[in-house]
Amino acid sequence: ATPGTGVESDSALRVKRATAVGRPGNNQVDSMTGEIFAVQGVRRVRVYENDTNSSAVTSENPFGLPAHSIAPVVDGGTDYEVAQAIYLKKNPGVLLYAAGTPVSVNVTSPVYTFNTKLITFSRPVYVDMVIIINIKDDGTLPSDVADEIKDAFIDFVDGDLVPAQYGFKVDGFDIGEEVPYSTLFTPINKIIGQYGNSYVQSMTVNGGTVNVTIDYNELSRWTTSNITVNIV
Repeated sequence: ATPGTGVESDSALRVKRATAVGRPGNNQVDSMTGEIFAVQGVRRVRVYENDTNSSAVTSENPFGLPAHSIAPVVDGGTDYEVAQAIYLKKNPGVLLYAAGTPVSVNVTSPVYTFNTKLITFSRPVYVDMVIIINIKDDGTLPSDVADEIKDAFIDFVDGDLVPAQYGFKVDGFDIGEEVPYSTLFTPINKIIGQYGNSYVQSMTVNGGTVNVTIDYNELSRWTTSNITVNIV
């Protein structure tokens, strides 16, 4: 018998759904978003648009993008494959703008190989999240609880900790999404709640106890090396 593939995570399934829904559309932003999501390894996509005649900051152009431009911001995937996805969906005459960390790639048409185009997009500006947690142990916590909490944090920010049917942070943190301080107790409590009556004494995020603002072209970045768990 041929072994089957493993069960896909909720976050992976949501990427597939975004691809299936947006990719065939006629709207440039929707179809480009879907095409980029179809690139292997892509995790997050935002395609911003300014269809006005001005770069002025207005309600229609809140980020001050150049006139008649689109600004794809993409986390994950290879530079060339992302650029080719943009090439396939870009309308003629539209300016490509790098709103974050710029990437420029010369792409060859998969249909007419004599056609080439310099495609510009951007990677998000990554904002590292540094977490310090102090937990009061009532004597029931296992010796590896710090590692359990770190792993739970990564699952939480990827959208894989809480089952999708509960509708709570099931997509993780997106490009341009603020990090609410209070929600970060969720992965901690999910782990320590399995044992006795231990509790969180304190937690800081980037040195504070307030929400972390993330700009439209930024993405919070989470690594276990930036999470410190002190058991006291």
